[in-house]
Amino acid sequence: MGRRRSVRFAAVGSVAALLMLFGSVGAASTQGVKIGEAGGKYHFRPVTAFVNVGGTVSWTNGSDAPHTVTSDSGTELGSATVNAGKTFSHTFAATGTFPYHCKIHTYMVGKIVVLAAGVTAPPTDTAFTAPLATPEPSGGLALMLLLVGLGGGILALRRFRRPA
Repeated sequence: MGRRRSVRFAAVGSVAALLMLFGSVGAASTQGVKIGEAGGKYHFRPVTAFVNVGGTVSWTNGSDAPHTVTSDSGTELGSATVNAGKTFSHTFAATGTFPYHCKIHTYMVGKIVVLAAGVTAPPTDTAFTAPLATPEPSGGLALMLLLVGLGGGILALRRFRRPA
């Protein structure tokens, strides 16, 4: 009776880990970019943000001045003036790298890298450390749970294997 229960428990753990891994693959991500000021200069933080196709980036103006979010080339990004305390959001439909700037303060630059669905984004730059959005579950966590579930199943099977 104990052997069957252990094997069932290990199998359920493995299936749950697989569901977590593949359940998060299709989810679009969200990312926040803060518009701020430091040392008398305005900035976008993080400078480089990553999002998956179908994901949304929201720029929140935490400074005292108006700004824009404007594509360096093309028309992917083109906000109206984003006043203090306001937010501009854009959902990305295609993969690629989208550099942008503020038309009012042209030294302010940033870049959005849109990844294929399911691709885990690398860490953003560390110039801004406070999180702006709730992060999506990473593939790393799901992989860890998968390995733990599989390891538990192997241990359960080895424990109840009959000696030769």
